[in-house]
Amino acid sequence: MTPDAAAYPELFNDVFGPVMQPGSSSHTAAPCRLGCLAGDLLGEPPAGIRIQLDERGSFAGTFGVMSEDRAMVAGVLGLGPDDVGLFRAFELAAEAGVAVAFEFTNLAESAHPNAMKFVLTGRSGRTVTLVGTSTGGGMVETLVVDGFPLRAIGDAYVVLVFEADPALASDPAVASDAAVASDPAVASDPAVASDAALVARLAAPLPGLVATATVAAAGRGRLHAFSLAAEPDERALSTTLAAAGPTARLAVLRPVLPVLRRAARAPQLFDTMTRWREIAEQRGETLWETALQYEIDASGWSRDEIVATMARLAALMHRQTHAAYDEDVVVPASPFKPDFTAPWARHVASGRSLTGGVVAETIKLAYGAGAGIPGVETVPGPMGGGGGYLYAALAAVREARGLSDDDLLHGLLVAGGVGAIAFSRTEPTGEVIGCTGEAGVCGAMAAAGIAAMVGATPRQTEDAASLALQAFTGMPCDPIPGGLCQPCRSRILAATCTAHVFADLALAGHAAVLPFHEALDAADAIGRALPVDLLCTSRGGACATPTAARQRAAFAEWLRDVPPERRPPGNLI
Repeated sequence: MTPDAAAYPELFNDVFGPVMQPGSSSHTAAPCRLGCLAGDLLGEPPAGIRIQLDERGSFAGTFGVMSEDRAMVAGVLGLGPDDVGLFRAFELAAEAGVAVAFEFTNLAESAHPNAMKFVLTGRSGRTVTLVGTSTGGGMVETLVVDGFPLRAIGDAYVVLVFEADPALASDPAVASDAAVASDPAVASDPAVASDAALVARLAAPLPGLVATATVAAAGRGRLHAFSLAAEPDERALSTTLAAAGPTARLAVLRPVLPVLRRAARAPQLFDTMTRWREIAEQRGETLWETALQYEIDASGWSRDEIVATMARLAALMHRQTHAAYDEDVVVPASPFKPDFTAPWARHVASGRSLTGGVVAETIKLAYGAGAGIPGVETVPGPMGGGGGYLYAALAAVREARGLSDDDLLHGLLVAGGVGAIAFSRTEPTGEVIGCTGEAGVCGAMAAAGIAAMVGATPRQTEDAASLALQAFTGMPCDPIPGGLCQPCRSRILAATCTAHVFADLALAGHAAVLPFHEALDAADAIGRALPVDLLCTSRGGACATPTAARQRAAFAEWLRDVPPERRPPGNLI
């Protein structure tokens, strides 16, 4: 129920979000968020959790190794992606007497590779269903809610009133409140006019009403949905609900995103870097100042709130990249995912390192960003941990150049603006456009942030982003289960360590030729043309090699002997 025009990306929902435990934003955080929405739909403690996944989708190839399974269950139990209890989801379910089952099947409700269907049974015996997708960067979208088509992305309180009278569903004249108001022919239909009157009565006590919709499902009745920017009084709602008749049922889906939708959202300020540069020049602003205004328009937050939130995220990214070196923590390791931080530190200390300065520091912090330490929160951007990876590149430059914390924040704002453009024009995920959507976009964000930090012109900053993205266009997403994080680790290290190179090339006058949005559109077209086996299914590319097959078999055997509740946290790939 979020109109496309109102759902343009912003920094803290789409780009640098969600703050989460180690894992994948699309395979850990998003499934957890959809689980939360499904749990809200049930509205009572669960007795059974059954989750259906498409047998040809992305979860089939990586299931369990990115904590997908635990995340889905954790969400239903009410845990968010940032809750370290996510890794104990199966134990918590067992302790509460909740039966858990997963099924791989032909998921007819959606062709999206990241689709999932929750079938929940409550302690009362009532069963509800929710079908949704992970759309990238931890973002989600519901498709079917208890048999009714409904699109919601978790950016509002959504009050759902179900009228369970099958006779209502047989009436074809079903419309939203907007249609009732604007179409006299529809409004003259007694059934719809009655519907509109009911909607008006239900909406009257609701705070911060943003949108309403009414949909029908054959044999089920009608669903009235109300999107709110403020938390409703459920007790008052229950009283008002009597107007809907004895068969009506109420549910409230709570927001899973930090920035809530508003009724009066300003139009999207820019969706290309070219337009961004033009606006900055017209206003006499820097790129970071215009990016800040973009977020003010998108979120409705004040300048101070936005700066404070970005500073908080920067502190989380700092810990994400430094905890393995500076804190008394244990970096999880297994025969199939070693600790990369300690060997790198020893290598540099030995004096045999071939890299130094900015590159060596970036590698160090990038290894820290991917250490996957439970309790050390990570910041995506766009993939899980991506914020930490691009922070590694920016922080290395800050240290080498003696720049300030404010300079770093300005670089992050520019990187965030680049990410918002990426989310505006594509789905930057491995499941949709390959690793270009993850490592490639992350590298472009880092290159632009670095260029802006060191005083590049706006045109040079765009060149840096475009050059970086062009270098990673056409890259598949083919993670090898049990493959020591390959080829993912090579790609993200390449993206972060060459961000400085592309920023430097742009500063030296190397034109990118393609403006960033054209490079992005080309990357999107090429990525979508890749065979499905190259889109995070772990079936093609590097995964199709003989060595990968042996690694995968050994990993599967090891995994069988490790109960789900004992698996290391985060991404095991």
